[in-house]
Amino acid sequence: MLQLLRIRDFALAGDIEIEFGPGLNVLTGETGAGKSIIVDAVAALLGGRARGGDVKEGEDRALLEAVFVPGPHVQPLLEELGLEPDEGEDALIVAREIASTGRSRCRVNGRLATVQNLAQIGKLLVDIHGQHDSESLAQAARHIDLLDALGGEPLEALRREVSRLAAERSRLRSEIARLKEGERERARREDLLRYQIEEIRAARLTPGEDQELEAERARLAHAERLAQGVAEAYAALYEGGGVSASAVDLAGGALQRLEGLTAYDEELAGLVRGLEQALIAMQEAARDLRRYQERLVADPERLSQVEARLEQIARLKAKYGSTVEEILAFAEEAQRELDAVVNSSASLAQLEKELAGIEQELAEKALELSAARREVAREAAAEIGRRLALLNMPHARFEVAFSVEEDPEGIECGGRRLAVSRKGIDRVEFLFSANPGESLKPLARIASGGEMSRVALAIKTVMAGADPVPTLVFDEVDAGIGGETAERVADALVQLAASRQVLVVTHLAQIAARADRHLNVVKSSDGLRTTVSVRPLDGEERVWEIARMLDGQATATSFDHARALLDMARRAKTAS
Repeated sequence: MLQLLRIRDFALAGDIEIEFGPGLNVLTGETGAGKSIIVDAVAALLGGRARGGDVKEGEDRALLEAVFVPGPHVQPLLEELGLEPDEGEDALIVAREIASTGRSRCRVNGRLATVQNLAQIGKLLVDIHGQHDSESLAQAARHIDLLDALGGEPLEALRREVSRLAAERSRLRSEIARLKEGERERARREDLLRYQIEEIRAARLTPGEDQELEAERARLAHAERLAQGVAEAYAALYEGGGVSASAVDLAGGALQRLEGLTAYDEELAGLVRGLEQALIAMQEAARDLRRYQERLVADPERLSQVEARLEQIARLKAKYGSTVEEILAFAEEAQRELDAVVNSSASLAQLEKELAGIEQELAEKALELSAARREVAREAAAEIGRRLALLNMPHARFEVAFSVEEDPEGIECGGRRLAVSRKGIDRVEFLFSANPGESLKPLARIASGGEMSRVALAIKTVMAGADPVPTLVFDEVDAGIGGETAERVADALVQLAASRQVLVVTHLAQIAARADRHLNVVKSSDGLRTTVSVRPLDGEERVWEIARMLDGQATATSFDHARALLDMARRAKTAS
């Protein structure tokens, strides 16, 4: 569950630290107090959209941090991403820093992560149903995903297999289409590939050759300067010149003087040994210089050959790669492509055979997935209808409509060619009717926000049994309802909170009174800046807040009503 949330300089929030508990957590406050900031912060923290405008005015950056107690279903993903907690640590710590420039920096368990990583992890930790999610629920394109989620892992596993087969079909079709290009184009391509391969092979390149030639060219181009310098160095080291002794002679003389003195001071013996080694090194260096000098010959013809070879390599680099290794790799890849072109007829027949097998398997799995979906849809529609009745919509009907689309390029299913995607052959749409005598209509045509909120809650409640996500967030799911309906919604949230952590932003006292943890959001201003703060409520403070929610202000009547609501909630919890 979500254990701790810290928000600093996000929107109107200054520095807020909120502890959440298990069960039902509610956030209440005056209209416009900033309750939804909490939901927005959780969404941004878990990979949602974040902009520089989310940073509190006058600040450089906002910081969002949360501590979760993750379930075992999160561990495999954390290990895959290399973001698991340190040994002995149970908590999962997620942080996101948002700069006023719009850039973000993310961390998971103290390690740098990407926004995509946060989104991947967030999907396993928290499911947010915000005010705008009712709009997305009305989008038919999302209904198939919701239905598959209702089916749980067995249905999701079947869908993954269909997705894999559909992706493989798409790959094979693309490859076949490429091979079926016009014969003239293939012939042109074959000629070009043969020319490129032959040109590179005729050059007989070897890896690193260009670097060796560059070094040789430098030596040949500066042979005279090298010869003069080496001769002078050899003379200074070994031959001497005029009245000047060589370095070897000087070192030898120094060695003779010191050897005669070791009889008087043993400490000089170490210096003698060092000087002996230095003399040997100078003699060896002199011999190496002599050998180098003997090999060093000005060779204009060889220099011309080297430059011609480097020019040839430069022409190949301009066409095929910036290094000899890249040119050779180009030739290898061109040979593979040439082999594919030459063997295209055989490859085409093999690919078409593979495609036929994949399409048959895909058709079987897509039909199996469709049948499984329809079974889940029947059960889900009945259960969602039952939940809607409990939410004070006794005449509501909910159904899942299925359709398929014929497509000459599709797969053959039951004598028809049907369009197929990675989600299968089904087109799914949720239909709803709230009142007797009304025909079923798409969810998008529901006019009442309260009805849509209750449909969303019913779906989420049914999904809770199949969905491992431990924390559910509802931002004003009570929009447009009141009275007995509010009591029913509160009952549904309490039931949901029995197996999940539930966070609810609410204006309804009936829901607030049922909370396991009640948090009050307050907006205040000092005349210069406006800030939002959050604090837990208990005892008389909670009674006052619920009284305010009932009447807009705490009167004696609303105060008594608030106490009654809290007493009823306590008795209901004790009885359960």
